[in-house]
Amino acid sequence: MITFYICSERALLMSNKKNIAIVVQRCSKDIAAGAELYAFHLAQSLAEQGLQVEILTSKSDDYINWNNNLPSEEIIETSGVSFKIKRFKVLHGRFKIFFGIIKRFNLFLLKYFNFIYLKLSVFLDYLFLRSQGPWCPGLWNELEKNSENYSLVIIKSYLYAPNYYAIKKISNKVKTLFIVTAHDQPEFRFQFVYKFLLEATTLGFVSQSEKKICNSIWLNSNNKNSIILPPGIHFNTNENQIIQNNIKEISTKKYFIYIGRIDRLKNIDFIIKHTPQNCSVVFAGDLKYTLPKDPRFIYVGKINDIEKELLLKKALALVISSRYEAYSMITAEAIYHDCFVLALKGCAPIDELIEHYGGLSCEENEFKNIMQEIWDNKLNINKFKKNQTKYFSPEKNWNTNAIKIIDLLNQKKDNFSI
Repeated sequence: MITFYICSERALLMSNKKNIAIVVQRCSKDIAAGAELYAFHLAQSLAEQGLQVEILTSKSDDYINWNNNLPSEEIIETSGVSFKIKRFKVLHGRFKIFFGIIKRFNLFLLKYFNFIYLKLSVFLDYLFLRSQGPWCPGLWNELEKNSENYSLVIIKSYLYAPNYYAIKKISNKVKTLFIVTAHDQPEFRFQFVYKFLLEATTLGFVSQSEKKICNSIWLNSNNKNSIILPPGIHFNTNENQIIQNNIKEISTKKYFIYIGRIDRLKNIDFIIKHTPQNCSVVFAGDLKYTLPKDPRFIYVGKINDIEKELLLKKALALVISSRYEAYSMITAEAIYHDCFVLALKGCAPIDELIEHYGGLSCEENEFKNIMQEIWDNKLNINKFKKNQTKYFSPEKNWNTNAIKIIDLLNQKKDNFSI
C-alpha cells in the first residue's frame, strides 16, 4: 500500500496527464516472446501506478507471416485498473525470399563497401524494414496525427518497421524513451539504428551488458541520457490456470528444459546436435522450428505460468544456446525458481546474469559433456549457485521501472543515468 501511494503521488506530479504509448511489433497476453512480454508487463505496471497507457502494435500474432489474427482493440484489466492495446492492420506478410536477399546484400555492403552502404542506406534500410515486416503504416500515421495526446512514447526494441517509423514521425513532437534491446549482431550496425539513437530523448537498457554493447558499437549513444530498466519477474496470480496432465507426468521424470521461442535464430540446432544420446530435453514455447523425430526431444506446446514454474522447479537444468539476447527473462525466472542454468558462453547479458547470480556458461566443446555430467549427477551444481535472492531486490522489478519512468516524465535529471 505504501509503495502504491508513493507511486500514485509521483504520477500526480505530472503537470499534464496525457497518455503514455508503448510501441512494439506485436503484443498480446498470450505472446510469450521477450520484447512483447516486456512491453505488456511494463504497460501493466504503469497502469497500476495510475497512468493512462496504450500499447500500439500490429494485429499479428506471428512474427514471420505477420497475419491479422488479433482484434483491433483490447482492454486489459489489472488490479482494478486497465490499459488498452490498439492494433493496426498489417498490409502484407514477410517477403521471405526478397528479405533474405536484401538482408545479405546490406550486410555484404556494410562489411566490404561501407561507403556505398552509407550512401544508399535510406533506401536499403527501407527495403530491409518493409520486406521483413510488420508493415502497418496506420500505426505510425495515427501516432503522428495524435501526438499531442501523449506525454511520452516508449519504443521497445530496434529491429522492426513500426518501432522505427514511430520514432521518426514523433521524435520532434513528443518525449521518447527508446528501450534499445541491443544485440551484438550484424543488423544492429545498420544505419537506421544510428537514427533511432540520434532521435530518441532518452535511451533505456535492460542490462548493463546491453548498454556496453550499444555504447561500443554506436559511440553517439554514450552521450545520451539513459536509464536501466531490467525486467521484473512475473508471478502467477491467475487461480484459474490448470496444469495439463502431460505436464504433470513430464515433471515426474528426468529432463532438461528449454522455454521460449523455438527458432533457428535462437541457435536451437546447437542443442539438437549437442544433446547426449541418453538425455531428454523438453521444449516449451512458440514452435518455429521442425524438431527431429527423436525420443530425446519432447515438445509440450505453449505453457501457462504455473506450468512453467513447475517445469523449471523439476528440471535438471534450463539449457540456453542463443548468443543474441539483450536480456533473458527465462534465465532470470529459472534463477528465481532455483533451476540450474546451463548456457552457451558468448551472450554477454546471459553471461552477466550467470556471473552475478549463479549457473554455468561454457564453450561449445564443453556443452555436451556438461549435460552428460548433470544427467549422471556427477556435476556438483551447488558450487555454481549463488544468492539468487540478491537479484530480486526492490531495485529490480516492474514497479521500480514504473517509478523511473514517472520520474523521467517529471524531468528528474538525477534518474537519467542509473
